[in-house]
Amino acid sequence: MKKTSLILITLLISIKASACSCEWSGNFLKIANNSELVIKGKIIEHNYHTENGKRFKDYDKYFEETLKNEFDPNYGTGESIKVEIIEIIKGKEERKIIEIFDTDGADCRASIREFKTGKTYVFATYKPRRTGIKLPNETENDYAIGSCYESTLEYLPNENKVFGMIKGKSYKRKNRKYSYEKLKCKIEKEN
Repeated sequence: MKKTSLILITLLISIKASACSCEWSGNFLKIANNSELVIKGKIIEHNYHTENGKRFKDYDKYFEETLKNEFDPNYGTGESIKVEIIEIIKGKEERKIIEIFDTDGADCRASIREFKTGKTYVFATYKPRRTGIKLPNETENDYAIGSCYESTLEYLPNENKVFGMIKGKSYKRKNRKYSYEKLKCKIEKEN
């Protein structure tokens, strides 16, 4: 029992030590102006990845596969979403479908777990360009979204509006609805 407790404490300390630490650095409009690719896109699927290169659409099958790793603490897993590009607001991308990868906890990326399949969002993305370890199945052509700022807005198709922290300073942050067309014009005007 003592040994198990010591391992658990060591694991928690190492997770805490490698976790992302950053302050909120901007609303969506500010971040979009500095992003490589800003798109309106529809989530078409969630994928779960294992270190051995397998890719799962079904979470239960993915979970079964991770149990085979004999609880190796260095066994890598990951998650991604496939996004169908509806419109490119800023930047260039030839593909109609891109993949946005989740965080490993230390890289200051935003989690993608809450995005719903079938819903449309506006993303301010970047290519991670990691020199070290990548998430399983991640390539240099994949994207990420940051967690230290507002990188995503929900698109409301019935109103042609977006919802999120679109503008405002850190101490005045609040979610609001905003015209999608007006948002596009502001981003295009700045670039």
